[in-house]
Amino acid sequence: MLGFYLIYTNPAPVEAAGKIPAHVDKLHRSKSECADYDKQEHLRNAQLTAKLSATHTLYLLPCFTGAYNFVYRVYVDDTRYPGELQPSLFANYSDLNGWMGTDTLINADFNPKTKILSAFEKGRGLGDCGSIPSYQWSEYGWRMIEYRHWDKCDGTRMPKDWPVIFRLKQARR
Repeated sequence: MLGFYLIYTNPAPVEAAGKIPAHVDKLHRSKSECADYDKQEHLRNAQLTAKLSATHTLYLLPCFTGAYNFVYRVYVDDTRYPGELQPSLFANYSDLNGWMGTDTLINADFNPKTKILSAFEKGRGLGDCGSIPSYQWSEYGWRMIEYRHWDKCDGTRMPKDWPVIFRLKQARR
């Protein structure tokens, strides 16, 4: 079990985002649902950039916000393969539809020491329902390590009490 769960407050950059490379910016802006993050200060301040390895850089770029959620697209630029940049894909779950894929994360955060990317996908502002997925960078992509989920927005459970519906099994030694 992870020794934490994310309490989302306000996005803060892991590193100063600076200028997003033109090819990353162009791909991000080509997604029609992504707002112009340079024209809105709260979106500009929500960018996260981090070095994942000698050849991989993470760009966590906001698309839009709601009352209590920031929606992000995640890009990992691999300098060995210019021109092959795509948004990262992640597992998403709901009781109604089961497992699905998504190219966005809600209220995303990144820990550069552990290389864990997590999200706190609130179903409503109170934060008593939703999902908390966690992914760790491995040299070839994101590996899901835990997924907590609670669909019932009824005030009976807070995030620390949400059931774990997936946990990565560690290899036996």
